[in-house]
Amino acid sequence: TSLSGVSSSSLFPLIARMYRYRSLVAEELNDASITASLREDMSKAHNMACLRRDVDSQATLLNLMLRDLLRHSQIEQAQKLLSNSTFPESASNNQLCRYLYHSGRIQALRLEYTKAFSNLSQCLRKAPTNTGLGFRIAAQRLLVVVQLLMGEIPERHVFFAKGMQAELDPYLAITQAVRQGDLAVFTKVVSERVNRLREDETYTLISRLAHQVVKAGLRKLHVSYSRLSLQDVADRLG
Repeated sequence: TSLSGVSSSSLFPLIARMYRYRSLVAEELNDASITASLREDMSKAHNMACLRRDVDSQATLLNLMLRDLLRHSQIEQAQKLLSNSTFPESASNNQLCRYLYHSGRIQALRLEYTKAFSNLSQCLRKAPTNTGLGFRIAAQRLLVVVQLLMGEIPERHVFFAKGMQAELDPYLAITQAVRQGDLAVFTKVVSERVNRLREDETYTLISRLAHQVVKAGLRKLHVSYSRLSLQDVADRLG
């Protein structure tokens, strides 16, 4: 039964929640025909929600469509949807956080690390601290990877936030390997955690970090040799 035909504004929040539950059930079923049908229905429902100014359904459906495209690695289609849609300003804070997270992930996968960093940072600032720990963990680990891809080292306290230490431990090890600048160590650390990183959906991004490891190693070499004067070199060479 289509939900888009309901017109009473008092039911809009309920309708939005029903769209979300239906989408989550479809994810669990993992059936290609159901996914294709639901994707078409969500697109039509989103257009209808925009026309009738149903902010709850508009924001929810946009996030669900972005999530669906990301799950199926359709990054360019997700970017096209981002570019051709507008997130409603009066949407709930929870939906805004989801939108910022999806936007940041899309931008990171498209090598737009500065934009991704901005959206993910804003997402974490706005996310409720008394609930949604799993969501905050997902956003934080993605932000860590984006910082590393930008050539920055995240602050150590990030990895020891309440309730996050165990989940972020693999990313602390990767951060330490990147900082060390040893490609062999980095490769070993990643290979030991590859299944976990795939589950977290961060492996694709982390696989891009090798060049940052090399750059870190070269910086350490430069610093080491810059401390040697020409006279020291001459003395050591005899």
